[in-house]
Amino acid sequence: KAFNVHTKVATFQKRHKSSFSDFEYLVSQPVSMSLPIGYDTSLLCEMNIVPDKFEWKFYPTDEPYNKAANIILSKASYRLIHEFRPNKKKSELLVPVKDELVAGDYQCLAYYGAFVVASVPWRITLARLGQSHPQKSVSVTVQAGNTVSWRCDVPESNPLAYVDYTKDDKYISPPDVGNRVKSMILPHVNVSESGVYKCSTTNTFEKRNLDSTLKLEVTHHAHEKAPFFISQPVSEHTATKGSTLFLECSAVGKPIPKVVWYKKSQSQLPAHRTEVIAGGLLIKNISSRDDGVYVCNHTNSHGSIFHEIMVKYREEPSLDCSINATDINQGENRDLECEVRGTPEPEISWFLNGFSVLNDSRIEAIGNKIYFRPIEKRHAGNLQIFARNIVQTVYSSIRIRVIPLPTSIDEIPTPLHNRPRHKPKKSRVTKRPSRQRAPKMIPPSKPVVSRVKDDTVVVRWNISNNNGLSILFFKVQYKEIPFANQTYTSNKGWNTANTDIAPNINAYEISDLKPDHFYKFRVAVVYSNNDSIMSQMSKKFHLRSIDFDKKNPLPVCLITHVETISHSSIKVYWNCPPFNVTIDGFYIHYLIATRAGDDYVVVTVEGSDVRSYVINYLHPETSYDVKLQSFNQKLASELSPMMKGRTGVSPVNPPTTTTPTPIITKGANIYVIIAGGVVGFALVVTGVILLFVCRKWQRNKLPDTQDKSNSIPNHIQADASDYMVESKTLSKANGCTLPGNKITITSNPLADTEKNPTVIEMRNLANNNVRQQPDSPSDTTLTNTSKDKHKRRNNIRESREDCSTDSNYV
Repeated sequence: KAFNVHTKVATFQKRHKSSFSDFEYLVSQPVSMSLPIGYDTSLLCEMNIVPDKFEWKFYPTDEPYNKAANIILSKASYRLIHEFRPNKKKSELLVPVKDELVAGDYQCLAYYGAFVVASVPWRITLARLGQSHPQKSVSVTVQAGNTVSWRCDVPESNPLAYVDYTKDDKYISPPDVGNRVKSMILPHVNVSESGVYKCSTTNTFEKRNLDSTLKLEVTHHAHEKAPFFISQPVSEHTATKGSTLFLECSAVGKPIPKVVWYKKSQSQLPAHRTEVIAGGLLIKNISSRDDGVYVCNHTNSHGSIFHEIMVKYREEPSLDCSINATDINQGENRDLECEVRGTPEPEISWFLNGFSVLNDSRIEAIGNKIYFRPIEKRHAGNLQIFARNIVQTVYSSIRIRVIPLPTSIDEIPTPLHNRPRHKPKKSRVTKRPSRQRAPKMIPPSKPVVSRVKDDTVVVRWNISNNNGLSILFFKVQYKEIPFANQTYTSNKGWNTANTDIAPNINAYEISDLKPDHFYKFRVAVVYSNNDSIMSQMSKKFHLRSIDFDKKNPLPVCLITHVETISHSSIKVYWNCPPFNVTIDGFYIHYLIATRAGDDYVVVTVEGSDVRSYVINYLHPETSYDVKLQSFNQKLASELSPMMKGRTGVSPVNPPTTTTPTPIITKGANIYVIIAGGVVGFALVVTGVILLFVCRKWQRNKLPDTQDKSNSIPNHIQADASDYMVESKTLSKANGCTLPGNKITITSNPLADTEKNPTVIEMRNLANNNVRQQPDSPSDTTLTNTSKDKHKRRNNIRESREDCSTDSNYV
C-alpha cells in the first residue's frame, strides 16, 4: 500500500551563516531518501518570502540504487517541472515512485522577478536489499573470560542495512558506542553464554535471515592456544567530522590475550579522545588528524596476532565567498573567488539565476573561481556556487548588480529649432572637422523627483558618459504649474535654487514648496568654459501631502558604522530590516559637524540591495554628521539616527630637496671658480635676450588675438551663485545698451511669489548660453543665439521704451 513519506524540515540558519542582506532564503531542509517502488513522497520547498512562482528541476541518474551517485549539477541534464503557486511561500511536489526513472536529484527554483534562488537538491533513490553471500557456520570453544566477536557479512543494500543477532530467539543488544556495530560482541564470556547464535539483516523496508550460525562453547578448562580471530575484523572504516567511530577488533586464546592499539606513522593514539574497550577502540569527535592506519595487536604466551584498519576521514563542504553582494559596471571584466573546503574535494558548480553558467560565452568557471569577460546586463541577479561531495551539498550566494552603460536614449539631442538653418559655405567645410573635435557639453538627464516631506522634494539627475568638458557646478530650477481647469496666477518664470551644487553631487533637496501643488523641475550645468546647457524638464510632479495617521511603509535603515577611507573620503555602512515594499535606493545626508543648522548635502545611492557607499571630495581631518533615508518615487522613509564619521589626516608634502652650496676648500683650483663665473654670466645674458624677443613677438600677435576674441560667443561666468557676463562684450538692443551685467538670483523664490518674484537682470540676453527644452510655446527659451537672428527675435523683446526696465524670468 502506498503512503506518503514527508521530508524533514529544519531552519536555514542552523546550516548556513545568513547575512543581513540575504532577504530570500530556503526555510525547508532538503534531504536524501531511499524508497521502494510503489511508495509516494512529497518534497516541500518553503521560502521565507513569497516568490512570484516556483519551478522544479529534475536531474535523472543512471544509478537509481546508489545514494552516493555523482551528479554534477552544472553538467547533468535536467527536466523542468512547472509548479506555479502564486501568493504562497511553499511548493509541494508529489513524486510517485513508480519505476527507476524517478531516481535522481530534485532542485527547487524560487523566482523573484529575474532574481532566482536555487535550492540544495533533494535526492531520491530506490531501496533494495541485495543477495547475501554464502557464509560458513562457525563452531568454537573458548576459555571463560575472553571477549567473543562474531560478524555476519551484510549484503549490498540501499539504504545501508544493519544486522540483528539472537540466541534462542532472544535479541542481543549491540554495545552502546554511538553507532550501530556490525558485529556481535560478548565481553568476558562465561559458561552460561554457550549456545547457538544466529543473525538476520534489514534495511527498514525489507528483512532477511542470513544462513550463518555460531556454535559457542565456553569452558574453564580450554586447551592453551595462541590468539586467533573468530571472524576477520573489518579492514576499512569511514568517519565524518565530529562523529564517533568504533574500530572492531577482538581475538580469543588461552591465556586470555592482551591487546595493544597504535597508529602507524605515529605510535601514540589521539590524546583524550580514544578509549580501548572490550571488542575494539573507540575514537570520539573525529577530526582530520584521525585519518590513517590503526593496528590492533593481541598477544599471549603462545604468540600474537595483529590486524590493520584504514580510517578514511570525510568532511562536509564549506564555502567562504567573503562578499555577499557586488556592484559591477556593464562592460567591465570581473573575477570572483570563493574559498572551498571539504573532504573528499567537493565538486563545484556555478549557477546564475537558477541555471548553470557553462553555456554562457561571457563566463568562464574554473573550480572555485568565475570570470566575467565582460559582464553584461543579463548577468545581474543571484550568483550561486554549489559545493558537493559524498557527505553533503552546500551553496553560497552573491548578489550581482550590473550598473548599465548610458545609451544614446539618455543623451538629449539639440532641438531642431535651435540649430543653424543656413547651410555652411563650401569654403568652410574643411574647417568643420577641427571644430567638432572640441570637447562637447553633455546635458544632464531629465531629472527624477521624489517626495521627502509635504513641502520638500529631492531632485535627482545624472550626466551620461560625460567625456567632454569638466563641470564647474549644477543649478536646479523649478516652477509651479496650474491644476487642471485652474487659472494660472503663479509666477510664470523659473525659480532658481541659490546653492551651487558640486560636480560630484547628483541630487538636491528643495524645500518650502506648497503641498498638493504641481511643479516641474530642470537642471542646468555650467562647464569649465563658462558655457552652460539645460536638461529636459521633469514630468509634472504632484507634491501630494500624506495623512499623519498613515504609517510610512518604507524601512528606516540604520547606519552601523562610518569608516575612514582617506583624507577626503569616508565609507558609510548600513543595515535594513526585512521589508516587502519596493524601494529605489537611499539618500545619504551629510554635513560638517561644526556647521549645525546648515543644509545637508544629499547623495543618491541607487538600488535596494546596496549596503555601503563611499563619500568623496570631503575636507581633511573633519568630522561629519551622516544620516540615511530609503526612498522610492512616491516618498522617502524617516531619517535614521545620526552617525558621525571623520576623514583622515592630509598627506604630508614631501620635503623640498635643496641643492647644497658647494664648499670651496682652501686647496681648490682658482681656474674652476673663474670658469663658473663666466658660465653664469653667459646664462644671464641669454635669458635677457630671450625675454626681449618674446615680448616683441607677443606685441605683434596681439591685434589678431583681439580680433578673434570679438568673434567668440559670450559665456556665462560662474561667480558664487551668480552668472556673470563679461563687460567687454555688452550688446545692444534696438540701439540702446541693456542695463546690468550679471544674473542675480533671489533666495527663497516661493516664499511669496507675488511680492518677491525671482528676477534675473540680463544685460546681454542675446549672448546667454543657458539652453532649455521648452514645455510649451509660452516658455522662455534661453540659448546662445549670436549667430541666429531668428532666435534672437524669439528670445528678446526689443523695445526702445522698455530697454531700461525689461526683466526676464529664468
